[in-house]
Amino acid sequence: MTMTVRAATSRTALVATVLAVTALAAACTSGSGSSDPTASARPSTSVPVSASVVAPTGPAQRTPAATQLKYGESAFLPANAFRPNGQLAMFTVTGIEPGVSGELPESVTHGGVPFYVHVTVTQLGTRQLDVPSTVGLAGSADGRTATLTETPPDGFDKCVAATAPKELGRGNSFATCFVAVADPDTDVSRVVYWAQTTTDPEFDYKAAPVVWSDGSAVPAASPSAPAPTS
Repeated sequence: MTMTVRAATSRTALVATVLAVTALAAACTSGSGSSDPTASARPSTSVPVSASVVAPTGPAQRTPAATQLKYGESAFLPANAFRPNGQLAMFTVTGIEPGVSGELPESVTHGGVPFYVHVTVTQLGTRQLDVPSTVGLAGSADGRTATLTETPPDGFDKCVAATAPKELGRGNSFATCFVAVADPDTDVSRVVYWAQTTTDPEFDYKAAPVVWSDGSAVPAASPSAPAPTS
């Protein structure tokens, strides 16, 4: 919100004006106090849309379940979530950006609020047997439960969905984005990989997702906690 404050003619008037502006600004940026039910729970911030990364020189080891990462760090996960024993790819989530209500059609948001997840995907194989995709990644408010994931519409500059080139050489990357849709007044500040890729508990990502965040603590998952359903 843009506001202009005229110079006060007295010290008392100046103090009163500053206090009024401060209260108004707080109301504009507070998610819980917003009168707009489709507003996100935090102000919009800019995040890098891509990352400059270097693939490991040797074979990569799959990132274990429950690994916690900061934005900008990489995980080694199945290139294709539906082929969990196939090739690995390197996924670098650079951040999640709150959207603005009304900037996407209802067919995408379904009455919720959008958040834009930016990911850089890097090929690790010398031959592209499995085309890398972001299936299995989702936004999350608590680091365990996945939000609804949607593809942004064509021509939407804030979140550009890209697919892997048909021939992506080892160490080459592409940047892409997807939309995480949450209930109004929900702050989606984390990104999870929660695909159930194997019955091995060590790699049960559905029960214990890989989590990217800004470094804030993620509550430990309870063994009886419900698994993500979307």
